Amino acid sequence: MKRWSLILKVAVSLGFIAMLAFTLDMNDLLAQARKVHAGYLAASVVFSYLMVAASAWKWWYILKMQGNPLTLRSLFRWYFIGYFYSNLLPSNVGGDVARAWLAGRQCGSGSAALISVFIERFTGSLVLLTLGITLPFAFQEFWPHPTVWPVMLMAGGLLAGLVAVMVFGRQAARSNGRVRLAGVARRWLRADRPGRMAALWERLAGKVETLGGKADEALALFQRQPRVAAGVMGLTVLHYAMVVGNVLLGYLAFGFCPSVGGIAAILPVAMLVGMIPISLGNLGIAEGSYVWYFGLIGVSGELTLAMGLLLRAKIILLGLTGMVIQMGERVSGSNGQLANADDPAVGGAS
Repeated sequence: MKRWSLILKVAVSLGFIAMLAFTLDMNDLLAQARKVHAGYLAASVVFSYLMVAASAWKWWYILKMQGNPLTLRSLFRWYFIGYFYSNLLPSNVGGDVARAWLAGRQCGSGSAALISVFIERFTGSLVLLTLGITLPFAFQEFWPHPTVWPVMLMAGGLLAGLVAVMVFGRQAARSNGRVRLAGVARRWLRADRPGRMAALWERLAGKVETLGGKADEALALFQRQPRVAAGVMGLTVLHYAMVVGNVLLGYLAFGFCPSVGGIAAILPVAMLVGMIPISLGNLGIAEGSYVWYFGLIGVSGELTLAMGLLLRAKIILLGLTGMVIQMGERVSGSNGQLANADDPAVGGAS
C-alpha cells in the first residue's frame, strides 16, 4: 500500500512538473536564471538558515515552558536533521518524529518532546489557516476569485475543526453527536465491514484520538501558563513574516521586487494549496501553486517558477546540512530506533 502511495505521489509530482514545462516558456525561465543577482542570492540562502533558527527558537521556548530547557544550539542542529528526514529520505520517518525522538532522548521524556513538537506544528497550522481566511480580504480583487474563496472556505472549516480539537480535545471526538455522525460516515464509506476501508477507518480514528489527547495536553500547558500561548503565537507570526521575506528575497535574487502587500495577502492561500499531500514532498504542486496565485498580482509565471525552484533548492540545501549533522550525531543505534519511532500524532500535525 505504501509502495503504491509513493509511486502515485511521484507520478503526481511529475505531472505537475510536466504541466509547468508545457505551459510556461522555458527559454524565458533560463533567461531569468541568467539574471540572478549574486548578492541577493547569498542573502536568500543565509536567510533560510535564520528561518531555521527562528523555528528552533520557538521549539526551545515551548520546551523551556514545559520545564525541559534544552540548549538552543542542540535544537538548531536537530531542526536540520528534521529537514534531512523530511525532504531527502524515502522513509516513513518524518522530520518531526526524528526531532521529537532526539529531544526526548536528551530531556528524558519522550512524551514531553512529542507534545513540544505537536504544539509547534499545531499553532503553526492555526496561524496559517487564520491568515488564509483573513489576509485575502486586504485586496478586494483577491477573495472573490474562483480559485481563492474555496480555499478560504476550506481553511475556515479546518480552523473550526482544529479549534474544536484544541478546546474540547477527546471530548469533541467522543460527543454523542460526533459519534452518530461518525457512524453514518462509516456506514456510507462501507468501513463497517471487514476490508481495506475498515482498516483505513481504524487508522484514521486512531490518529484523531491521539490528536485529541495531544491537544488536551497542549491546552493544559496553556491554561497553566497563559503567557506561553501568547509567546508561541507571537513567534509563529514572526515565522510567517520571515516566510514572506523569504519569498521577497527569492524574487529579488532574479532582479524583481513584487508588491510586499500582495505577496503577504495571497501567500497563505498559495501555501495551503501547495501543502495538499498528493505529491512527493509537495514537489510540483507547491511550485504550481506559486505560479498561479502570484500570477493574480501580475507576476509572470516564468519568474515565479524561477523563484520557486530557488526555494526548493534551499530546502534541499537545508536537508543536506541536516545529513552532515546527522552523520556527526553520536547516537548509538539511532537509525534503527528512529525507524520504529513513527508516531501518528506527530505525523498528523505535520
